[in-house]
Order: sequence, then structure tokens, then C-alpha cells
Amino acid sequence: MASTAQTPIELHPPASSHPSLLVAPAGHFDGSWFMGSWGVAWSTLPMWKGKKDVVIKYESPSADYSSFDSTVFSRKESAAADSSPSTVRGRETLTKGGPNAATYDWQGKSWLFFVHSHWEVLGYGKEEETGLEWAVTFFSKTMFTPAGLDIYIRNSPTAPKPAAADLTVRADLVRRIAAALGQVEGVSDLAKGGFEVPGIV
Repeated sequence: MASTAQTPIELHPPASSHPSLLVAPAGHFDGSWFMGSWGVAWSTLPMWKGKKDVVIKYESPSADYSSFDSTVFSRKESAAADSSPSTVRGRETLTKGGPNAATYDWQGKSWLFFVHSHWEVLGYGKEEETGLEWAVTFFSKTMFTPAGLDIYIRNSPTAPKPAAADLTVRADLVRRIAAALGQVEGVSDLAKGGFEVPGIV
């Protein structure tokens, strides 16, 4: 059953200096909260078409959370549930001179060391009734990929609640966030091409 006390979805355009994307004392973006594993539930990025169980894990941060490791796990939709996922590893670094504390530059590791990308958080939140946490990220265009959006969802690691396992509740949250993206300056047209990414998130 869907939550009856829905938290408003607050999103901002790219390069925003809204207080929610700044660190204290000017704002309240919490890098420690953003760490951990997130499931990609919806996206406009072509790389996730034909994929499932897409999970992004952020870990090993610096003391001030200005850099941290990332690992992306994914499977082809045709893959067995117990198959080993594909992985891509990289390092995220806060963009120097960026507009806020939630804008990063990614560099691949190992054989992807020469690949770079730029991304930022457009908004985030927690549904207090269900315990679901969410975040929206925007990826700038690169020589390999077009600009794109992801919606991340996860069950709160600190206060898990049974309602978070309800797929109807999760789907409703994703629909609300996607609808809100359609009203955000600079990404509204991009959001029209969004699709759900299947899998356990």
C-alpha cells in the first residue's frame, strides 16, 4: 500500500547553489549519508537499457568526503539471478570551483583510467513513513555517453522498515520523482526519455 504521508520531492537544476547541496555552515549536504549502496531504479542513460540489478556503491571516502571510490554492479536482463555481475570501478572527486558540495568528477580505474565524466546530485530525501531513501543524479555529456539522469533508491540502512520492501511503494516513489524531474529547468526534456531499470534495488 502506498504511503499516505508523502514527503515533497525537492529537485534543483544543474549547477545549483541551493543550501541543500552545500555543506555546513552554508547548507546541509551530508557526504556521509550519501555513502553506501544505491539501486538505480530509473534512468535516461542508454547504458542501462537491457540491464538489471544496477547498483552503485560509494565507499572509502576522504576525511572531508571530497573524494571516494565507486563501484557499479550490473547484469544483463537475460542473466540468471545468481550470476556474477559486471563491475566498473572509479574514483569520485569533488569538482574544483564547482557550484556546490555535490558535484563530482569521475575517473575510471584499471583499464578505464583514461575515461572521465562529470556528475552532480540534483536532489535527495527520505520517506519517513516507509524508510526509503532516494537521490537524483545528472551526468554531463561525454565523448562516450549522452547527458543523462538516474534515480537512486535504497532502504534506509539505519532505520529499515518493512514497507520499503513493498514494490508498489517503491514504484510510486519513482513515479513521483520522475514527474518532478519533468518540471526542473535544464533537464525537463531529458526526463521525457526516462525508463525503469528492472531488478532488486
